[in-house]
Amino acid sequence: MTTGDPRVSWRLVREEEDLDWLLAPLPSGRHGLSREQVVRSQRARLLGAAIAVAGADGYAAMTVSAVLARASISRKTFYEQFADREHCFLAAYEHVLERADAGLRAAYEIDAPWPERLRGALTWALDALAAHEPEARVAFVEVLGAGPHALALRDRALAQLARLLAPGLDAAPPGVEIPASMPQAVGGAICELVASRIRAGQVAALPQLLPDLLYCALAPFLGPLAAAQASGLGQTPAEPRARAHA
Repeated sequence: MTTGDPRVSWRLVREEEDLDWLLAPLPSGRHGLSREQVVRSQRARLLGAAIAVAGADGYAAMTVSAVLARASISRKTFYEQFADREHCFLAAYEHVLERADAGLRAAYEIDAPWPERLRGALTWALDALAAHEPEARVAFVEVLGAGPHALALRDRALAQLARLLAPGLDAAPPGVEIPASMPQAVGGAICELVASRIRAGQVAALPQLLPDLLYCALAPFLGPLAAAQASGLGQTPAEPRARAHA
């Protein structure tokens, strides 16, 4: 992923903040940092540790002790920030969603036809996931076992994705009526295709899914031929017949 735009940066903190400083253990003794700076640093390190542990070992292994060991932060400090490990996971997951939503919107909100806007958003998402495997596993795999509150956040994220697909309802050929539920259905299918690759340990190869995902997103609205052409899978009508008779 090659972008310097702060809107599409997938970080645990804002672009203008010094990430290395925030995620590094604080110096002992007098350090001249304000209480707000200390709390921000501690929270960023705890969120980063939660993502790292859950992304590598699973939500079940993301105990408070494991997070503390990864973040080099005291138990007392943890409970000043979070009620329990579920609360910590939810905060980390929600922060990943916020960064992902910002990146998707920045890639999507360009002056181009809807299929190209969708291509831009999917390209950004697949590149970002491939470069951030722990976040990918947290967002698509571990969230499913993290309880009803996590699933509610996931449903909200799916609804946001469906909004990016909703213009397809107006892009359908004249006379073709598309069910209003189709953006939600397509969004769910896209997420499951991505999740299946992540579960299989193929995170680095996710960008290769772009043509398939774009076709999946466009075909219910534009039809199979137009979707194949827009996604780079296009072929002349004679090609399938030629293969059938070969």
